[in-house]
Amino acid sequence: MFGNLFGKKAEASTAAGASRGLGGFRLGGAVVVDALLFKANAGAFGFEPPAGDQPIEALGTVDLGGGTFLYRWYVEDDAWYQVKATAGQVDEIKLFVFADTINPPTVDAFRQWVEPASDLGKPALTFNGRTYSRVWGDGAANAWAPPIVYDESVTHPAGGPADFTMTHYSMLYEREVEGLPGRFEYLFVTAEDYGPNNFDIVYSLGTDVSDADLSLT
Repeated sequence: MFGNLFGKKAEASTAAGASRGLGGFRLGGAVVVDALLFKANAGAFGFEPPAGDQPIEALGTVDLGGGTFLYRWYVEDDAWYQVKATAGQVDEIKLFVFADTINPPTVDAFRQWVEPASDLGKPALTFNGRTYSRVWGDGAANAWAPPIVYDESVTHPAGGPADFTMTHYSMLYEREVEGLPGRFEYLFVTAEDYGPNNFDIVYSLGTDVSDADLSLT
């Protein structure tokens, strides 16, 4: 999955510096997540966290407007950390693991994922036997909601793969984890348009983490 996601043709080439970003992450660095929560609640989550020291191989940046940004730090073993920040202050950190990828063969097949009544935007989705409720979307809770559209600019360490920009059509879902009141597992589904004929539908599973859960180098 990781090679597929970052092996696309570049739209731009930007040298990636080694300075630390918000939350302490940096391109070319590494991150370890404390797996105690998952070990102590075996089977409660639909995914396993990345094991051991994970090199940070790419950074995706999303400008949400109003001084709010998403910083997505992609690591070696098909996982990523999303830091949401407003006015330079960290609001939250989430860990996601890539869970499945679908490759629409044509533009028409891709469009079917972002049109009304598609799975992407339904009030609830079942994935790997678990049901997740939609988090985003205005209007009636039992009606389809259009995915959120935004661009993500992806950069790499100097000398690495070429940088690029892609367009997302995304929806976030969640479920409360059994036996862990107040702890949510997220299902993030996004239709990725790399243009002109490269498309992916990506499912990721994740949960909230804090800086105390992470060791960064």
